[in-house]
Amino acid sequence: MMNGNKLTRNAIMAVIQVFVSGVTLFLLYRYLLSTIGTEQVGIWAIVLAATSASRVGEMGFSASAVKYTASYIARGDKNKASEVIQTTIITIGVVLACILLFGYQPIAWLMAKAIPSTHFSTVLTILPYTLVSVWLGAISGAFLSGLDGCQRVDLRSLLSMLAAIFLLVATWILVPQYGLTGLVLAQIGQGLLVTIGGLTLLRRELPSLPLLSFSWSYSLFREMLNYGLNFQVISIFLMVIDPITKILMAKFGGLTSVAYYEMANRMVTQFRSLLVSANQVMVPHVAELYENSPEKIQKAYLDSYRIVFFLSLPLFAGVAAIAPLASELWIGQFEYSFVIYTIILSSANYLNTLTTPAYFVNLGTGFLRWNTWAHVVMAIINIILGYMLGVILGGEGVALGYALALIICSSIIILAHHSDAGIPFSVLLPSESKQLLISCCTGLLVGWGAFHFFITNQTPLIKAGVVMMIYAIIIIPAFIVHPLRKKISGRLLAVFQF
Repeated sequence: MMNGNKLTRNAIMAVIQVFVSGVTLFLLYRYLLSTIGTEQVGIWAIVLAATSASRVGEMGFSASAVKYTASYIARGDKNKASEVIQTTIITIGVVLACILLFGYQPIAWLMAKAIPSTHFSTVLTILPYTLVSVWLGAISGAFLSGLDGCQRVDLRSLLSMLAAIFLLVATWILVPQYGLTGLVLAQIGQGLLVTIGGLTLLRRELPSLPLLSFSWSYSLFREMLNYGLNFQVISIFLMVIDPITKILMAKFGGLTSVAYYEMANRMVTQFRSLLVSANQVMVPHVAELYENSPEKIQKAYLDSYRIVFFLSLPLFAGVAAIAPLASELWIGQFEYSFVIYTIILSSANYLNTLTTPAYFVNLGTGFLRWNTWAHVVMAIINIILGYMLGVILGGEGVALGYALALIICSSIIILAHHSDAGIPFSVLLPSESKQLLISCCTGLLVGWGAFHFFITNQTPLIKAGVVMMIYAIIIIPAFIVHPLRKKISGRLLAVFQF
């Protein structure tokens, strides 16, 4: 069984990877805004979202690869784990290639409806390259799933960091000469790097994994497909949600709104990934517990939930607090819509992050019913509320509709998990975190009150700094005295004691 130090080390590396990716993402968007402009960034965001929807062809096999690789390794059968990876790669590669090939015309037609005609030639130029980058992204993602299943998130994280840095450098080199096409070419290069690196690292963990000549197992395909059917439904609706939200955003707010929404969403989800990536190591860990010690799963869930609740409070309140400063530094000026999008998305993602322990436990055990239904409901509500609120409030209304749909989806997963497992709902608000919750709310209210009403004669940059200072003064003491802080610090120190 994987010991606690290794689990913590994997979580730490996942967090470091998110931090490095966040820095490169900041530099990437800053550079793109200054070179190709907001409308081009908006076009890229819509085209990428639409083509990424084609990854429904993965049929949930990437997620299946994590669970079944971990399960067969727990049973001591690394050869079977190697077959899982091979079957996953071949299945995803062949099926997705067919979907992307036949999906070219429908995607082009959809883009013609969503993007102004003056920019449609740009769409047709980058679309073929984008389809290739999506295919490579799916293949490379399958190799990364294999590393997750081997419980080598540390190696996965190192490779992902290198890939993020590669994308940034390649963008700097290619965009000045090729424009938006250069950005997509850089993504293709990134996909190749992760594919080659993922195969190389996986062969160290699974020596029976061949270098080139992969074989396909029908029996494993059926076994993984049964698990992946529910996850496939989740994937379908997840793939639909993002492009529909951005298409509605373009319709009711324009391409500039899409660009600022995309940037706000990337920033919020990047911070969210600090916690989600650390929690994602639960999937292979729970799969292992499910094979050998199922009675320990509930304790693993409760421990994880308390830590997530403790860390997510100051994190997302802090994201909302830094929104004006992020706008100044990232965009170069105070953009009201970017700040509003950040606040809306921070609120929704905070509640969604509390769901991640239950979500990942479901993935590890294979009981995906509530995960599936939650995403079905979210997709339907997102379309209805996004359109209705978009008509009334414009781009901000579309973002609000998405946020409300995400909150409802999150509530379904976590409440259902507690009900099925017989866990009291009272633990959803851990007693040790009540003071921290009050401090976070107070810090935000006082900081934003000062921003709007008491320092109106100052520049946005100074006002943003005041918000952050007020927030920090109120929040830090409550964070320091929290009982979980010392416990987490002890775990981190133990990781590096050999």
